[in-house]
Amino acid sequence: MTVRACRAAGFEPAIRHQVAEFATVLAFVAAGHGVAVVPQLGIPGSGHEGVVLSRLLMERRTMLALRGGAARHPAVAALTVALLEVVPTEPAESRAAG
Repeated sequence: MTVRACRAAGFEPAIRHQVAEFATVLAFVAAGHGVAVVPQLGIPGSGHEGVVLSRLLMERRTMLALRGGAARHPAVAALTVALLEVVPTEPAESRAAG
């Protein structure tokens, strides 16, 4: 997500750290080790001390993951159909252009 956003803005990011836990990412930012693009779900309700948060209008690519063969199960098939009916499968920019 971060690399895609930076490239869309016209530059290549200099990635120095890669961390899986958002709390650790925010701790690195608070300690002055850089900046990060963090999804809202990764931010604790009260934010993080020493970190200023700014809203970005970005979309995440989200995939539906199924175990092999699970698509034949009626409940999984129904969920898949329901999600595809209500969740856009194209980015907002593509929908606006079309």
